[in-house]
Amino acid sequence: MNHVTDELELYSLGALPPIDRARVAAHLAECPACREQARAIDEVVQELPETLPDRDAPGRLRERILASARAELVGDRAPRRDTAWVARLVRPLLAVAAALWLAVGAAAVVGEYQRLSNEVRVAAIERDAAARIVAGIREGGRWWYMGGKDDWAGMGGTLIAPRAEGRPPFVVFHDLKPLADPKQLYTIWLVSADNTWVRGAAFRPDGSDVQAIDVTAAIAGFDRCAVTVEDSAWGRRVGPIVMESRIVPAQP
Repeated sequence: MNHVTDELELYSLGALPPIDRARVAAHLAECPACREQARAIDEVVQELPETLPDRDAPGRLRERILASARAELVGDRAPRRDTAWVARLVRPLLAVAAALWLAVGAAAVVGEYQRLSNEVRVAAIERDAAARIVAGIREGGRWWYMGGKDDWAGMGGTLIAPRAEGRPPFVVFHDLKPLADPKQLYTIWLVSADNTWVRGAAFRPDGSDVQAIDVTAAIAGFDRCAVTVEDSAWGRRVGPIVMESRIVPAQP
């Protein structure tokens, strides 16, 4: 029996053409192994919206995701490896380069090929980052959302305490605003009931729509999580609070 594991992600998202969706559905009815994997993927698909507030996806992000999905459906159905999908994108680029070489000359082709290759590289980085976020969310746990305040309204983050042993807490941010000064950093703090502030992470936004940051301190014993803008990765908090949330203790 030929399994359909390479198509389950797009199947769960409803992104397969009708004929392929019907074929996968028929296979799932007969294959317990693929059916169990599809169930696990469905759980992640159902949970992902909870990490972000309701909003329309930016047009460029939506088109990038759809283009990547379409590209993966083109070509052979070889077993998936970590870089197999990149190879399937690169082969069409070589064909395009050959055609353009004849049409417009070597110089123009080199520039266009480099541009397309860079897009593939960026897409690979974004895909890997998204996979790490999904892996953390699949572990389950407790979540707390915090929205941006005042000048930082519109951005936000979800603090996630995974259930899995050894996996540190992390925050999934969305729409982080650029910092005015290149020396500044967003800083995640855990705050106790006696107003002790413990630095959990310091970072700069990378320009992505979604960015995940690990927190280096356990959340047990703290009742608030806050994010500030600081001029240094060290020392006490002095910058403004741009978002914060209560941490509700786990039920005994």
